[in-house]
Amino acid sequence: MSEADVAAPLDGRQRRGDERRERIIAAAVRRFARRGYDGTRIADIAKDAGVTDAGLIHHFPTKLSLFLEIVERREAAYTQHDLGEVTSVRELVNWHIDSVRLAASEPDYVRFRAMLTGSGLLEGHPIADRLTANLELALAELVPIVQRGIDDGELHAGVEPRQVVLELLALNEGIRNQWVTLPDRIDYVAVFSAAAAGLYERVSGHPLDA
Repeated sequence: MSEADVAAPLDGRQRRGDERRERIIAAAVRRFARRGYDGTRIADIAKDAGVTDAGLIHHFPTKLSLFLEIVERREAAYTQHDLGEVTSVRELVNWHIDSVRLAASEPDYVRFRAMLTGSGLLEGHPIADRLTANLELALAELVPIVQRGIDDGELHAGVEPRQVVLELLALNEGIRNQWVTLPDRIDYVAVFSAAAAGLYERVSGHPLDA
C-alpha cells in the first residue's frame, strides 16, 4: 500500500473532524450569544451541532475551553484587520467603520460580543480580566493617534484625546447593543458610520469624507 493510499482515508477523517468542529463552534456561538455562559449547556450545543455529547467533548473537553475558543477567534478576526498604516484620526475613524462593517457580516458573533459586554463584567466571569485588558490595550494604541492629530492640527486644540477614544468605543458598543435588541429596525453599520462621522466633525471642524 502506497503512502497516498494511507493518506487518503486519514485526510478524509481529518476533514470530517474539522467540519464537525466548525459545526460545534457555530452552534456554540448562537447558544452563548442568546443564553450567556452560565445559561448554556454542553448537551444543547451538541444537539444543535448534530453530534453526541462525547463527540463534542472530543474536540472541547469543557464548556470553558469551547467558550474561550470562540473568544479567541473573535479577537483574531479583529487582529487581522489591524491598524496597519493608520496615522490620522480620519483614518482611525474610517478604520472603525470598516471594522463594524466586517463585524456586521457575522451577526451571530456580534450578538456574542454584545453578550460579553454585559455578562463579562460580572465577578468571576471567565473573561472579566480579558475585557479589562482589551480596553486598556485599546486606549494605549488609540490615544497616541488622536494626540498626534491634535499636535498636527487635524483636531481642535484643547480636545482631550482619551475622551475622543472613549466616545468612539462607546458609540460602537452602544449601537451594537441597540442593533442586537432591534436587529430589524436598526442598521448597525449605517448608524455607527453616521455617529462616528459626527464625532469626527465635532472634534475637527471638518466632515469625515472631505
